[in-house]
Amino acid sequence: MTELDPITLEMFWRRFNSTVDELAATLKRTSFSTVVRDVNDYAAAIFDAERRLLAQSPESTPGLCGPLGNMLRHMLIDNPPEELRDGDVLIGNNPWHGSGHHNDITVATPIFLNGRIIAYTVTCCHHVDIGGRRATIESRDNYEEGLRIPHLKIYKAGELNTDVLAFIQNNVRSADTVLGDLRAQFAANHVGGERIRSMCAERGWDDLQLVADEMITRSEALARAEIRKIPNGVYESVSPIGIDDGEEVTIKCKVTIADDEIEIDFAGTSAQVRTAINCTYTYACSYTTFAVNAVLELPIKMNEGTLKPLTIKAEEGSILNCTFPAPVFARTSIGNYMAEVVFAAIARAVPDRICAGAGSTPMWGQYFFGKRRDGGGFAPLNVVNGGLGARPDRDGVSCLSFPVNVGNTPIEVLENDVPILIRQRALWVDSAGAGEYRGGFGQLFEVEVLDDEHGPDGDILASFRAGRFTYPVPGFLGGGEAPNGELYVNGEAQNSGIQRSLKPGDHFLCRIPGGGGLGDPGKRDPALVARDVEYGLISTDFAVRHYGFEGA
Repeated sequence: MTELDPITLEMFWRRFNSTVDELAATLKRTSFSTVVRDVNDYAAAIFDAERRLLAQSPESTPGLCGPLGNMLRHMLIDNPPEELRDGDVLIGNNPWHGSGHHNDITVATPIFLNGRIIAYTVTCCHHVDIGGRRATIESRDNYEEGLRIPHLKIYKAGELNTDVLAFIQNNVRSADTVLGDLRAQFAANHVGGERIRSMCAERGWDDLQLVADEMITRSEALARAEIRKIPNGVYESVSPIGIDDGEEVTIKCKVTIADDEIEIDFAGTSAQVRTAINCTYTYACSYTTFAVNAVLELPIKMNEGTLKPLTIKAEEGSILNCTFPAPVFARTSIGNYMAEVVFAAIARAVPDRICAGAGSTPMWGQYFFGKRRDGGGFAPLNVVNGGLGARPDRDGVSCLSFPVNVGNTPIEVLENDVPILIRQRALWVDSAGAGEYRGGFGQLFEVEVLDDEHGPDGDILASFRAGRFTYPVPGFLGGGEAPNGELYVNGEAQNSGIQRSLKPGDHFLCRIPGGGGLGDPGKRDPALVARDVEYGLISTDFAVRHYGFEGA
């Protein structure tokens, strides 16, 4: 294979992406947990023989997709490619190499053809349990956060390594679910490998390198062309973030556009902290890369070529580049802000390419741990989303995750898995920031623990993920803020991240903010304001205060 015509290149480009879609579908359909099947807290990707990204699953979370390449490269340091055999499968979950906390386990499968590695299929899933302390920000160091799996072979030449599997099985509480999801990862990687081999067989190719090289070269050229459309300059933002008990940290962001290169430097950002909200560099980079990709609006999907013009810097020991053994379980509490701080910095340079702050930044969710009266256990992660920030030419979307890209768990699924009753799930009136384009609305989410024959066997241990208690969701370019988040357990205001026991009859309420507004509220179409009042999305008082509403 010495040359490649444009039609063949386009066809194989699309086939790489359809293959990773099939890989992801296999993972979801064979998984045991709601967190993979319904929440989409997983990642899947294909890499070439040189460990370069070719395609990744679009429904996945950036925080899991972004670190896959770094994780693969570290796996191959400990397991050199020349020593791998057909049928080997690698496993690991080092937070500093992968997606930032122990629950996310990566599985990588080298794809062989005629005795040579031609590609790698890689998946990562958030697993419902990994041992250690259950979901909490109270861990004092990384050792308390569960089983850390070195870069090992879970399969050796096609034979399951039962020693490695036994260590995992004996260190997690929900072993059936964890092992079930791991087997789903093995199956998904296998399906991806079969499709890649069949591509080569159709053409009689020995490998995919000519296609991969051309894809990456052309993608890099497209990315650089888009960067040139942004005015050269240095753009900065400073974002304070409340964490817990009145503490706060600051993220400083400097974006430098120099012709066809982008450098993002977080120098001056706060140092890592005692609570388990620290970010590893790989995790912070993942959401920064997502932000840049969103700004560039490329006509192609992300691959190694689109990443080449970007440089990201974060000082070692900072909350965005923490050092071992810092606790990192709730790294979403900080890392999810990366898109917002990048957009805040570059908003005036590219006002038509950013959205305002999102109420679902950071991710809101609950972990539930307990037993049913039939003896079965449960340990799901439930995610509930706030509103997306306003966009340059339209309002934000209500109850949409950003930038985590996970779904709202369906009520029917949650009530089936956990002995609880969802009292309400509704749009939160007046929760969107005002603007020429307003933010999307957040939601009210109220839950009661059942106290009848359908209730739990004992208490439910719950851990709450939330944010925006101190600083409201920002609007950009003159847009208004969305309100602070609120969390109540039995009517008492709470912070997030601390474990709490919920007894039968207890209840909690989340008020998850909407998105910030974009542009001067005085420029909003009065008909749209009247519509929002009529639909009950905003109160008359809100409309008068923010838009000068005078009624129908």
